[in-house]
Amino acid sequence: MSKKKSSRKMSKKRLSSIVLGVLVCVIVAGVYAATKPEVKVPPVAPATGFLIETRPLMSDAAFTGRVAEAYRIAAEIPKVIDSLFCYCYCKKNHQHKTLLTCYTNKHGSKCDICMGEVFYAYELYNQGKTLDEIVIAVDKKFYRPFRRT
Repeated sequence: MSKKKSSRKMSKKRLSSIVLGVLVCVIVAGVYAATKPEVKVPPVAPATGFLIETRPLMSDAAFTGRVAEAYRIAAEIPKVIDSLFCYCYCKKNHQHKTLLTCYTNKHGSKCDICMGEVFYAYELYNQGKTLDEIVIAVDKKFYRPFRRT
């Protein structure tokens, strides 16, 4: 009988230890959820400095919808956009300097690759990624070998 009583005491101790552990986990998860930062984090290293593309950008007022949003973003974070290579290869086909060049004229309004890069870069920027992290991520996502057309 003493073995049964001692095993019951052990199982009650184990059960209470498990309940306590679960309770601690729930409290920690609640504290984490309550103090979790907002999705939009200020950039770690704001993109500042000289631009490669110095021509003025077209106004987003000339466009509507998704296209206007892309032009607005390009105007909001020009240094980030100016630091990106344009993977529609307009540098080879149209002598563009950077992705920002696409937004100095109507090219950006007609090109899904240009708009995709801008939206992706803006998403990363709002997550607080550094300029280097944004460049690497955009290169990784949009790179494709050049083919002459």
